[in-house]
Amino acid sequence: MVRASVRRPTLTIADALSFVNLFTKAPASVPEFRALVKRQIVALLEKLHHSDDDESFVFRDDRATEDDLRNWLSARMREIGSSHYEVIREREVAVENRPDLRVHSRNPEFGLISVEIKLADADHWNGNTLVNKIETQLANQYMHENGSHTGFYLLANAAKPLKKEIDSKTGKVKRRAFAKKVAGKNVNFAGLLTLCDARAAAVTAGLGGNKLIDVIAVDLSER
Repeated sequence: MVRASVRRPTLTIADALSFVNLFTKAPASVPEFRALVKRQIVALLEKLHHSDDDESFVFRDDRATEDDLRNWLSARMREIGSSHYEVIREREVAVENRPDLRVHSRNPEFGLISVEIKLADADHWNGNTLVNKIETQLANQYMHENGSHTGFYLLANAAKPLKKEIDSKTGKVKRRAFAKKVAGKNVNFAGLLTLCDARAAAVTAGLGGNKLIDVIAVDLSER
């Protein structure tokens, strides 16, 4: 009885097949291609943060850059999705005003997806810019490329503490957590995501057709 009580639930054959199909079944339309790529990106980012090997440590150690996250993600996507799409990194394109990653469907009818990556906690980004890039960069630049129908705006937070730490003796801040200002107001990472989600929805509404801009986020701060 004790042994049975600690066992993990067993998936039915139907549930197992459904799960596998979510990540491996060839998409049959643009919406299915978009959904497949998003699921795989989200799953890979979850692995990055919660891996037993703590692969995300380097991003909290002030040594990694957006290029490093781009390179990590593109390599992992090629490993799991190469039968459905081709991933092209910005440097491989060698042209300015291109997204960090371009994901081209193996079926030319399903076009391409642009992925723009921002380490949102980096000092070179202010809050207003991070929100505005959804329109000025993704919508106004990348979405006009032939075959481009989707823009994923990937925001990562690699600030070391999840919450700011206060010195119990002095009352001063020992380590700062994520903090940005948007329209003059302080926001944490969750607050920034709320604003970015709203901007993405508003921009998408003005694009027309089957075009979509969506925000994907990963919080790599200390667990």
